[in-house]
Amino acid sequence: MALLALPGCTKSGADAGAAPPPRQKESRRAKPIAKTARSPKPSATAEESQTVAASKSPAAPERIVRPTFPVPHHDDRRLADVGIRRYESKHLILYTDIDPELAQPLPSLMDQLYAAWEDYFGPLPPDAEGNDFQMIGCIMADRALFREMGLMKDEIQIALHGISRNQLFWMNDQPADYSRRHLMLHEGTHCFMTAFPNPTNQFVWYMEGMADLFRSHVTDESGRTTFRVFPRDRESSEGLGWLKLIDQDVRSSGPKAIEAVTGQRPADYFKYNAYAWSWALCVFLDGHPRYRDRFRRIGSLVTSRSDATLELQQVFQSDWNDLAEEWLVFAGNVCYGYDIERTVLDLHPGKPLSQAGGRATVDIAADRGWQSSGIEVERGKTYEIKASGRCVVATEPKPWESEPQGISFRYHAGQPVGMLVAAIRSVPPPEKPPHTTMLEVLPVGRLLRLTPAISGTLYFRVNDFWNELADNSGSVQVTLEEANEKNPRKVDAQ
Repeated sequence: MALLALPGCTKSGADAGAAPPPRQKESRRAKPIAKTARSPKPSATAEESQTVAASKSPAAPERIVRPTFPVPHHDDRRLADVGIRRYESKHLILYTDIDPELAQPLPSLMDQLYAAWEDYFGPLPPDAEGNDFQMIGCIMADRALFREMGLMKDEIQIALHGISRNQLFWMNDQPADYSRRHLMLHEGTHCFMTAFPNPTNQFVWYMEGMADLFRSHVTDESGRTTFRVFPRDRESSEGLGWLKLIDQDVRSSGPKAIEAVTGQRPADYFKYNAYAWSWALCVFLDGHPRYRDRFRRIGSLVTSRSDATLELQQVFQSDWNDLAEEWLVFAGNVCYGYDIERTVLDLHPGKPLSQAGGRATVDIAADRGWQSSGIEVERGKTYEIKASGRCVVATEPKPWESEPQGISFRYHAGQPVGMLVAAIRSVPPPEKPPHTTMLEVLPVGRLLRLTPAISGTLYFRVNDFWNELADNSGSVQVTLEEANEKNPRKVDAQ
């Protein structure tokens, strides 16, 4: 079984994991991800082997058990004398030297997450003795003290902030309570996902992405916690800096193609950017209404004896090209509070304007992302786009109404909020990064004469921050027709 150690997680030198999949070129046409080896099956007990050998009747179904690993035992009284206290719940024994008021809620939080794991992945089988799964974790303010007391052996080395091995984990204490909790949940998720031999263990992007997906959480006033939440703002997700790292990478080199994310190797995870991209891919696939059911079925491999393999391109074979492009649009715009449901793309190719009688009209809702016009524009032809109507682009402190030219006192991506903007989706997409033309935004406003430099389906949206679409309302009416000799203004789409 491949044992992944994770953060910030580092991989322990004693872990004997299978080789990672080969790095894929940053191209959306990369070959499918290499198949994993089949999961090793738990060995039968000696008693079971003798019974099968002695019987001439058909063998009974093999009993499925979870591997049992040695559990360390410690002198709790001696540990307490030096300030290391033990806290226990059904699924976690926690040793820590942090403030007891901060430590006491942590085991019950892990139990809540355990229920969420079971709901998502399925229940783990019991071990040979029928025991439930229980982790043993150390949260260390003084790491040297834990080594001195024998809670952390010399071979356990933390390069970033945490490490897991089988059902054990160790982590440095964190400066903020939320970052402490989400690092503990990250490490716990690894313990659960590696507790039973399964095909997912060899894919570091999936292991790390899912651990970060589950660690993002919100707890209400009653103490009930919801996991796998998309972080709504920086303040409520203290210490979860993945969106900042993604934004920095996008600004410097564009969004990573899916193959670049899934091709990341264990050594890449000594930098936090690799965690950020793995989380982003998992949160996108888990949250997208068109892809999430298939993605979540991958999770059943974590607790099953299935011989299936985690071959992402095969799972989404029927719509891989659409998925790859939707991912790039998401990755190029993702931010706190990004609403995946409101930004789902219709990627059906448009038809030439001549098939619509030379003129087409479409309503563009203010509370959605890119919306297809249904029209394919042709390179070198000239089109006239006219827009009218009013929409609301904010409700606080009072409704902000906008016409297609936008409101001049607030800007997003260099254009006024509320302005009608456009993008052209070329098919096939460009070979060079970012492998999509839908990140090239064209200002439209009330009136635009457009001579596109590429052919493709024309999309529109009402310009607004991607995390502020929910309070918008109304729509803009857009008319597209072949241009006459008048020339209000011209923009070339590159």
